[in-house]
Amino acid sequence: MSDQLAVFIDFENVALWAEREFFDFEITKLIESLHSRGPVVVKRAFADWTRFSRYREELMNNSIDLIQIYSVRSGKNRADIRMAIDAFEIALTRPQIQTFVIVSGDSDFSSLAAKLREYGRYIIGIGPRSITHDLLVKSCDEFIYLETTLGEVSTGDDQSCMEIEKARSLLTKALNAHGQRGDLPILATELKQTMLLMDPSFNEANFGYGQLKLWLEENQDIAKLYLKDLQLYVTPVDYITNEFQEISLRASSESEIGQSKKGKQQIISRLGLSDRYKQIFSRMRMSVIDLKDRRDILRDIYQELSDNPEKYNSESLLEQLYERYQAQNLKRNKAILGELIQSALRQGAIEFSEHPSNVTTLIRLSPGIESEAIFIVRVESDFIYSVISSGLDIDQRELAYILLNDPDQADYIQNLLDDLKKRGMILQKAKRYCLPGRNDRDYLGDPLLQVLVQDIQQVQIPTDLTPSSETAQVLAKKAMIQRSQDFLASTNTFLLACRLQWDSVERGEVGATLEDLRWLLASYASSAAGKLSQVDRDYASARSYYLAFFSLVREDDPLWSRMRGLINPMLSYYWSNTGRELDINVSSWNPNMSSPAQIAVNAATHPNLELRQLWLKSTVELAKVNPGILQRIANQLAINRAENPESGRVADQIEEILSQINKA
Repeated sequence: MSDQLAVFIDFENVALWAEREFFDFEITKLIESLHSRGPVVVKRAFADWTRFSRYREELMNNSIDLIQIYSVRSGKNRADIRMAIDAFEIALTRPQIQTFVIVSGDSDFSSLAAKLREYGRYIIGIGPRSITHDLLVKSCDEFIYLETTLGEVSTGDDQSCMEIEKARSLLTKALNAHGQRGDLPILATELKQTMLLMDPSFNEANFGYGQLKLWLEENQDIAKLYLKDLQLYVTPVDYITNEFQEISLRASSESEIGQSKKGKQQIISRLGLSDRYKQIFSRMRMSVIDLKDRRDILRDIYQELSDNPEKYNSESLLEQLYERYQAQNLKRNKAILGELIQSALRQGAIEFSEHPSNVTTLIRLSPGIESEAIFIVRVESDFIYSVISSGLDIDQRELAYILLNDPDQADYIQNLLDDLKKRGMILQKAKRYCLPGRNDRDYLGDPLLQVLVQDIQQVQIPTDLTPSSETAQVLAKKAMIQRSQDFLASTNTFLLACRLQWDSVERGEVGATLEDLRWLLASYASSAAGKLSQVDRDYASARSYYLAFFSLVREDDPLWSRMRGLINPMLSYYWSNTGRELDINVSSWNPNMSSPAQIAVNAATHPNLELRQLWLKSTVELAKVNPGILQRIANQLAINRAENPESGRVADQIEEILSQINKA
């Protein structure tokens, strides 16, 4: 039996961070990731629940004990004292629990972690990358970034490339240490333990790899992999032995492909495609529900709307199903129900009874949806549509494996593709699929992207650079590192990478995807906006780059997950710059510390009329570009209406803006 776990959550610390970074805190994902470690027998969350009542339902659905921490005075989080007492009580009274999980970024818990380790307990720390103190990380046996447990792999922020190089350096140091002790080849599991002793924050999942083996295979310029008695061994790249069978690629079909560079590139490219499919599947929340439950929910949605047309709006339908599942003791996440309903609306399986529509408009099955089978096909085609809209190639067996757990059901994927083509949702050109009006050549015709296109067209490619997608990715990594130090250098490097990727897509270069081009465009837009606003102080010119960024990064787009670490900072600076543009002192707003919702309240209620008008104008422009992100802000402000009436008024103002845009 696996080791039992006790989990202690400093809820205020992580929830406030999650709301600032991701708008909300999905506790279910965290608990599901911990269940993979073993039975979680103690789950306690500590907070003043009068402030976080909106999370109570999801916490209780995950059988988490809510420990009330009363806020007797401001400025001090008292959860650390109560958590320490509870943790030691468990350690002293339940010796069978050997693994303790501390969920927080607060350095105050470093003493607790260190003392529990003295008692022989294995300590896993979980906390946000951006706010966790290094002292807490080093006090744990293992530290996992909260973003990783929530499925948010870092690929678009300033730290990601530096962390990749840090992990590669750690691998080299660990191999050298075992080499000095004469332990080579070393079992991969033992190697990871050594790496964790050197740096508790190492986790291959931080870089999007589900297994250590997959991460090691991507770093074979540093390490060789060997197989003996079905166990994986690792050595430095210059180590030579004839006692083990070397494996140089992760694919099982290596013997068929051979050792050619072309063959390796094909395998790496295919695996990258699979990883991207999984990212989209995870973003749509489908990775946290099995196939049977998903199909059962879809049948229930169909039956409810078939029996009761125009009885529900999307929200009341969700509540009806959720209450039914609770009564049946079925633990089904409300967010997943909402996502499936939205997929049905996006793909026309469900329609609104009148237009223009809003959240209160009643819904019904669309004409032609005459059976459960047709309804399921229509809704599940939304995953394939998302893959194509991201510019990825189609591998039917891989998609069947992800969607249906069975690669042999490629015919079903073809059925979904045929359905999308029949409805005019996608086009097929030769062997590739694309969206109508959004193929590789005309995608950049979007008016909001013209400011980026004009910059790209002026770029001259240096003669010493190889014009390829691979070169573009190398430059992108360099630009991400530069962004934290030099906006000007980062902007220029991202711009050159955009040009190289654009040309590679135009040429139809293998592996040059539209998704990567769009990611580079969004990265360049963010860097250019930062340069104009923070270096040049040209806030008015920066606005078009902010809007270009938000036109690319939408919640229903794969870029959302790749750029999620930049979304809140970009929105915070976008609104803060309205004050700076008018030369009004807004230093107290501090976009690095304040949430976009708070900055919106500051600007919308500012005594200066001109500032309020400029904020309103900029918000209307944003609503036309990306209404989804504004709806999130409105929802967050509405939650705080009771505590802060000004938040409620600004929420109503944003809702009115969205309503007017919808009617237009």
